[in-house]
Amino acid sequence: MRFLFCGDSNCPEWFLAESALLTKIASVKMKLVTQYILQNIVEGLDTTAKIFKMLEGSGFNQQEINSTIACVSFIVENSAKYDVSEQVLIKELIDLGLPKENCEQLSKTFKQYKDKLQQVYEGQILRIGKTIEFHYGISKFIVSESVVPQKQIEGNRFIDTNITFQHENGKQECCQFVLFPEQLEDMLNSFKKAQKLMMQL
Repeated sequence: MRFLFCGDSNCPEWFLAESALLTKIASVKMKLVTQYILQNIVEGLDTTAKIFKMLEGSGFNQQEINSTIACVSFIVENSAKYDVSEQVLIKELIDLGLPKENCEQLSKTFKQYKDKLQQVYEGQILRIGKTIEFHYGISKFIVSESVVPQKQIEGNRFIDTNITFQHENGKQECCQFVLFPEQLEDMLNSFKKAQKLMMQL
């Protein structure tokens, strides 16, 4: 099943597995978690301690809290990048099995920060120079045992990438990022679409 907040593609396997944690959070705390994450991205505030303190009170362990942060961050970051509306996001999160109240709280909080979040990403548009070095490796991750007990989900590989660029002023910069197979496929499809549009100019 395809979702607009995933770029009209399938959700990554890791997200589908870990998103079950979002059903265990009270709607009020879902609002606060989303707000803290957005404040961190948009305003640069260090809100991690607040999230940990709040979710530890709900019985979450450290790994589950980190997974929760990763899931909510994935939702709001991609929703901003793909310009997903509040109502569409609510519907898609409900389709994923999340409680309606949690979906509404997350989506409403996202709407409040959406414009600022998009401005942040517009300022992060990749502008690169000459590629000096390119390294990558294929690794595996393990899903929280509380979500999938003693079992690894299929397709749990990701590509750890490290690229060094040299700008026109001679300064070198290292860019590190992780790609999951679904993201790599989406990126290649995006490149093909961009190439097609450029050829039409």
